[in-house]
Amino acid sequence: MSKELTKKAVEMLLRGATLISDPCPYCKGVRIMKEGNAFCVNCGREGKEEKISHDMGDLRDKIKEPSTHDKLDQKLKELTDDLQQEKDHAKQQQILALINDIITLKAKLKNL
Repeated sequence: MSKELTKKAVEMLLRGATLISDPCPYCKGVRIMKEGNAFCVNCGREGKEEKISHDMGDLRDKIKEPSTHDKLDQKLKELTDDLQQEKDHAKQQQILALINDIITLKAKLKNL
């Protein structure tokens, strides 16, 4: 993940974007949704619009969704598990970079 993508993701989150539980279909990275547009924090690709209908919006309001910090914590756990099982050094480095980016993002969110 580049610093530019991290910066864009943080700016989007600060402006009301939310994390999406479904990973990026291209790279399995973390995605952010803003105004119906999904953006991958890892590869920068934008996905199809995923607008929620009014009925689904009402249902979503009734269901408590995990907070951004909870979702980041879950992603950290998944990456840590992946790192523990990974034998390829290059892939380990990629996973460590993702973990570092998520920790940085969490720190920035905490300082708001």
